[in-house]
Amino acid sequence: MKLVKNIITIDGPSGVGKGTLAFSLAERLGWNVLDSGLLYRLVGYLNCKEALETTQEIVQFLNESKIRLITNFNEGICEIEINDRVLGKELRNENIASKAAELAKEAEIRNAIIKIQRDAYDSEQGLIADGRDMGTIIFPEAALKIFLQASPEVRAERRANQLKEKGMSVIMHDLLEQIQLRDEEDSNRKISPLKPADDSLVIDTSNLSINEVEEKVMENFKKL
Repeated sequence: MKLVKNIITIDGPSGVGKGTLAFSLAERLGWNVLDSGLLYRLVGYLNCKEALETTQEIVQFLNESKIRLITNFNEGICEIEINDRVLGKELRNENIASKAAELAKEAEIRNAIIKIQRDAYDSEQGLIADGRDMGTIIFPEAALKIFLQASPEVRAERRANQLKEKGMSVIMHDLLEQIQLRDEEDSNRKISPLKPADDSLVIDTSNLSINEVEEKVMENFKKL
């Protein structure tokens, strides 16, 4: 397999800094970002808001729709253009996230999403692909694969700070338990389990700043 130098994959569990690193690298390199989790949130949105109740209905809609990911550097987020309508903040709520996690277990839905993810790569412009199976399943040809990790306690604290900034109350014990349960589910699922690709650069972000993580990645990128 020929390795592709202008794809960088970033995998890992929630709360390790994948999204922040993806946008930081993309701005530095002038590349696009693929937020793969947002595509699964789109599936949750279709189920919750568009009354597409069955897997078959959702897959048919995805296959028949024009879907494009947009890298919004001003907001520091990805958005999805679907049939000439742009969705961004509408996809970012907890109910949709929960439904997305449930539907992501369906093989038919994952297969439909894989095609959209791979179509996000434009050979003329590089791509930072952020997710849980970017280096193992979606872009195994990426020359640089990053796997971020951090202790559940650190990740729970980061998530708590995010929620507090939104004015939400937090019970740390429950938050830590949720993170540990999600880790177990992601690592043990039959389809696309969360794990580093064999040739991944594994970085523990527990005690590193985003700048320190970025420099580690760039050091390896410059060696390609």
